[in-house]
Amino acid sequence: MLKFIISFFIFCNTCSISYAFKSEKKDHGKLTTLRTCYDVTHYNIQVKVNPETHSIIGCNAISFKVVNGFNTLQLDYVKDMLIDSIIFQNKPVLFDRKNNVVLVHFPKVMMLGEREKIKVYFKGQPQVALLPPWKGGFVWNKDANLNDWVGLACEGIGAYMWLPCKDHWSDEADSMDMFLSVPEGLTGVSNGRLIERKKNEPGYEMFHWKVVNPINNYSININIGKYTEIRDTFNGIHQVPLAYYVLEGNRDTAEKHFKQVKNMFAAFEHYFGAYPFYEDSYKLVETSYWGMEHQSCIAYGNHYMNNDFNFDFIIIHESGHEWFANSITANDPADMWIHESFTTYSEALYAEYFYGKQRAIEYLLTQRKKIVAKNAMIGPRDEFYHGQKDNDIYYKGTWMLHTMRNIMNDDSLWFATIKALNKQFEHKIIQTKDIIGFFNTHTNCRWSLFFKQYLSHGPLPEFVYKSKLNKNGTQTVTYHFKNIIKGFSMPVKIYTSIDKTTFIWISAHAKQQNVTIAKNDSFMVASELFLLK
Repeated sequence: MLKFIISFFIFCNTCSISYAFKSEKKDHGKLTTLRTCYDVTHYNIQVKVNPETHSIIGCNAISFKVVNGFNTLQLDYVKDMLIDSIIFQNKPVLFDRKNNVVLVHFPKVMMLGEREKIKVYFKGQPQVALLPPWKGGFVWNKDANLNDWVGLACEGIGAYMWLPCKDHWSDEADSMDMFLSVPEGLTGVSNGRLIERKKNEPGYEMFHWKVVNPINNYSININIGKYTEIRDTFNGIHQVPLAYYVLEGNRDTAEKHFKQVKNMFAAFEHYFGAYPFYEDSYKLVETSYWGMEHQSCIAYGNHYMNNDFNFDFIIIHESGHEWFANSITANDPADMWIHESFTTYSEALYAEYFYGKQRAIEYLLTQRKKIVAKNAMIGPRDEFYHGQKDNDIYYKGTWMLHTMRNIMNDDSLWFATIKALNKQFEHKIIQTKDIIGFFNTHTNCRWSLFFKQYLSHGPLPEFVYKSKLNKNGTQTVTYHFKNIIKGFSMPVKIYTSIDKTTFIWISAHAKQQNVTIAKNDSFMVASELFLLK
């Protein structure tokens, strides 16, 4: 999910951006046997949205495979929304509700390997987003012409705030059909490819969208507006249909501004490999909030503005999430750094692809100023933790990766590793340990302590050094690391000339070491390459 820009939201100086959900949300994060006993294979969602009453009504047909035998399973649905009935094999089944948990009781024992389906009929007024996408929910708005303009952003709170589902990052539906009914005259946009649109009842039109790849619940999206559609195609590793749904008055601006989408594809396919959802197309959908990485249906609300590096941050960052978050997905929000660190790093790689390595470093230096370095980037597991106290999973995370690249000192290996990472974990649910294991194996180097230092330890390694002039005209520099975990060491590049044309490499750890350099040599840490204090 996109990050806070502190200067954009002034109030962040006086209130925390943390939005962890307490009490019931902790239970929401636990994988009990009532949740692990089944694997969701498909969602067939029919939902009618009424902007006038801020309400929805629908049915989610949940297809699943039995992992362990059971006669009761758990769904998740916020207590303020109503479930009319749950149907199994054409008959209503009993269910209990306690807070946000729905326990479904079957008339028989489900056996290992069986494939079944239930239909959950629901309705109500879903939570209104207070500050989308961070404090999420439904976004009920009007455009400049007073047409209804509706959005949905629920990564933080979870999809269960509107949709009865198994709401845990570890289980993605393998595919999805969305039948979205919206007031006639408006367009309903969701993930995947548009299969059909038709009038299905007086005053409403239904849009059928189909997703053939795995999709996480929080990425399932609803957009409604007086949209005009712009179509294009990107001919890369695969042919990718492109579509941009923008408010009618913004068509000319969007046609020019969104040309950088093809630049994004060119850069990211170069570094990461094929776009992971080419079968489901790629869309930008104009929203009244800043943006969000909804799979194949990116929410865009940056008012067609480029930054000082001549690209639109929302297009590049949220599209980067198609590789890191939507394809490679953390199985628990505690590991959300996987999504945000790699995606924030993708912004610098975009700058490097078009403007060169030095310009990318300049971009990274603008991000470094925002590193807090007080808290661990990994959160508590099994709590549906979504309350990072700062933005370090973005900025400290991207600098951690930048540091890895420079430690490796082999760009061919570095980029081959990043591309191989995407191939290895495409459309997979992973954990931090999977990332660490992959880097260890693929680079034939032990990164475990490095990741532990930067992910689990808040403050940065502190490089301490002092110089002494010797009688023979040389200098002895004594150096070591402070504020590091046990066993941590790291190579550091040192410039020995003011113009940075000469340098040496040293390896630092907790114990003091010495290096001898010439009397007139400088001793300057290459601070633009490493995340150190």
